[in-house]
Amino acid sequence: MTTSREMTTGPALPLILNFTLPLLLGNLLQQTYSLVDAAIVGQFLGIDALAGVGASSSVIFLILGFCNGCCCGFGIPVAQRFGARDYADMRRYVANALRLAVGISVTVAIVTSIWCADILHAMRTPDNIFRDAYLYLLVTFIGIPCTFFYNLLSNIIRALGDSRTPFYFLVFSSVTNVILDYFMVRPWGIAGVA
Repeated sequence: MTTSREMTTGPALPLILNFTLPLLLGNLLQQTYSLVDAAIVGQFLGIDALAGVGASSSVIFLILGFCNGCCCGFGIPVAQRFGARDYADMRRYVANALRLAVGISVTVAIVTSIWCADILHAMRTPDNIFRDAYLYLLVTFIGIPCTFFYNLLSNIIRALGDSRTPFYFLVFSSVTNVILDYFMVRPWGIAGVA
């Protein structure tokens, strides 16, 4: 399997379609497993737990959106250097992105984990769902470095013209997530789903 792909030669439309189709399917897959997560929480933990997940989803979207935006930004100079066939600078940009990713992801994980309760209080989260929302947010925030590095590596691989490899990994991780949700929801509750 090829690990990079020349995107500057050949007919543009097939290149664009072949590159974007895995991206579109990946977005649909992420929405699908989010729905399955919600169904598992609602089925096994009840309405308050589902409300806790829902109350925390906008904060998660904001923080993970910031992280994903950083990772997309790190991929841009890599793609430019790859397209220009300047592999020495491309490697330097990848190394810098990895160094910055460590600092940013760990800092964001620590800050958001510390302020997790304050964020929920500022959102006026009701008492009956506060604990579930807090646990869901906290576990998600602790996992930010893993999410950050997945997104960074996916964007670097995409910068090299390969959108299929990140999609295949996303399929694997989505199926694994759904299976683990089912088995971890009973012993660990909302933290197991997060």
